[in-house]
Amino acid sequence: MQRTMNVTLDQARTLDAFAREGTLQAAAKRLHKGHPAVMYALKQLEQQTGLSLFDRSGYRTRLTPAGDAVLRHCRVMLEAERSLEATCAVLLSGWEPVLRVVFDAVVPLTPFFEVVRRVRDEGAPTRVMLSVDSLDGVAARFEAEQAQVMVTVLPPQPGPSLTIRALPKLKARLVAHHRHPLAKLGRVTPEELARHVLLTVRGSDPRLQLATADLDTQSTVHLSDFHAKKSAILGGIGFGWLPEWLIEKELAKKELRPLQLAQGAVHVFEPRVVTRGNLGKAGAALLEQLTLGR
Repeated sequence: MQRTMNVTLDQARTLDAFAREGTLQAAAKRLHKGHPAVMYALKQLEQQTGLSLFDRSGYRTRLTPAGDAVLRHCRVMLEAERSLEATCAVLLSGWEPVLRVVFDAVVPLTPFFEVVRRVRDEGAPTRVMLSVDSLDGVAARFEAEQAQVMVTVLPPQPGPSLTIRALPKLKARLVAHHRHPLAKLGRVTPEELARHVLLTVRGSDPRLQLATADLDTQSTVHLSDFHAKKSAILGGIGFGWLPEWLIEKELAKKELRPLQLAQGAVHVFEPRVVTRGNLGKAGAALLEQLTLGR
């Protein structure tokens, strides 16, 4: 039958002090304890482990190889104690130890970067972890990572511990490079679009109700993110939807041209932020950034 040990933090701290100071007297001074209390704690530690931790045969007491091995584990215990103390201090200050956020790639990055900057500037101990995905991949990652915040452009599923808030609407435009054949047309028909390459991120979703959802294009290319999609469109590969915030300069310079569709060449996304449980200071700051402009 396996014996049960009950090694205490006090015993671990005493062994660590002895190893650092080299004598019982110095360890007692370090711990602000009497010499008998240090001897008692170390004797109890030997009894708990069932090992001879000290070599007392010489002029000065030293750790045995078993004592060195136990010391390493005791220091792991003390490090865990320090980590727990730090976590409690974070929680008492109102900052989260970790803020996990998942957001759709169509959403502007500025609010997320502003929160990272605030955490840095205030010296807060919060570790901000940002994950980017698209469409239904956002909700899947939100659950898989048990994130506290999700920003999605698809209707989120309500849950008992979830709070859902509407965010400012986002516009996207169907664009092509100014030298692309479609950019030289006036009003573009679905038949004309179908002759060219449609560039998408992850594909479409019927819940978005995009004007291009029913297109039977000659070729559809799926890209990993909107920056790659933008580069492909600027390279004249094809056409596609891009969020306005990402292409303001290119539209102003007329490098990219909005395509004129009968169904409309502007799509309005209605993003929502979903939060899980109670947020700390970093989460609250993110909500404030996300809702600016409402």
